[in-house]
Amino acid sequence: MTQPVDVLTDQIMKCAGIGMSQGDIADLLRVTPSTVARVTNQFGIKLKRKKREYGPNNEIYRSAREGDTDHTERAEDEDEAEFTAAPARTRRSYKNAEERDKQAALLKLQDDLKTAITKEQRYEVTYAHCLMEFEKLMQKRGLRPSLPCNLKKGSTITKSAFEMAQRRRENGVEQGEKLFRMLRYDQRITASEAADLLGDSIPRTSSYLKSMFESDKLYRVRDLVVIKGQPKKQWRWVFSKQPIEALYSGFEREVK
Repeated sequence: MTQPVDVLTDQIMKCAGIGMSQGDIADLLRVTPSTVARVTNQFGIKLKRKKREYGPNNEIYRSAREGDTDHTERAEDEDEAEFTAAPARTRRSYKNAEERDKQAALLKLQDDLKTAITKEQRYEVTYAHCLMEFEKLMQKRGLRPSLPCNLKKGSTITKSAFEMAQRRRENGVEQGEKLFRMLRYDQRITASEAADLLGDSIPRTSSYLKSMFESDKLYRVRDLVVIKGQPKKQWRWVFSKQPIEALYSGFEREVK
């Protein structure tokens, strides 16, 4: 039922006098906010603006914080449960590993017994199996050192082979130093030319040159050079004691 304007105005004025906002008055008097605004504007009534809470004091933020607290507490409970369950999982894993080891040892024993024919052979195989398992258990408990079968094997190279390899390395160093002394500072030389100069094979001489290049004693560049016995020039590494540049550019081009 629509109230008379004078009664409505009087009620709005009383509500405004006690500090109610436009929205609160509309809710109390069951009218629209626009009606309250029209009456207050007509009579110059100033209403108290309802202060909305934003940011951390807002209800939505407060409920979110409460939810975060719940999540934090839940996470802490889960972490505690995880911490409590970790030793149990470790024990289960250790127990499962022991069971697998036992099963593997039992299967090996069964395979070994298949080759035993007599009763004495079966006894020896079983006794060896039990003895080995006992020694493994003692090692696991730290009551004995590692089993010989578990020790790392040393190098299989013989003493003579080792000494020969050592002599080859020393000879390579000596040959490289000899070749370095024989080269002039401005000389450009290839591996085949250095082999003829040194009286050694091309592969070994090439390794000498490469070692001196890697140790910054020589410079090298890829260049097109004349090779003895070849009808055309070939791309080869050219070495020198001084910084050098290629006389020809481009690997694609062949110069006759």
